Amino acid sequence: MRRFFTWMVFGAFTGGVVSTLAAPFVLQTLLASTGARDALCQCLELVNNTSSLLIKTQVWGVIIGAVLFPTGAWITKRLWARRKARKAVPPAGTPTPPTTPSGPA
Repeated sequence: MRRFFTWMVFGAFTGGVVSTLAAPFVLQTLLASTGARDALCQCLELVNNTSSLLIKTQVWGVIIGAVLFPTGAWITKRLWARRKARKAVPPAGTPTPPTTPSGPA
């Protein structure tokens, strides 16, 4: 359980960082589509909307990272365990060596 929470915290942190880095591009695209690049704008409203969108983007990044990282770690762990289990089982056609003791009789 501790490992799960570690992955969740790591994912949340990484999601927050990625969303913070991606948010300016996303916000620029969203604000450009609303015509906010005009010289005459409602600056207070623009700042409020931009900061609100930035915080929402960061929260979504944290949530997505907190879900995806533990899920990916769990899937990787299961696949790795299956791979190890397949290597441990000898193929069906492989003869097993005799178990009779050898040595002086």
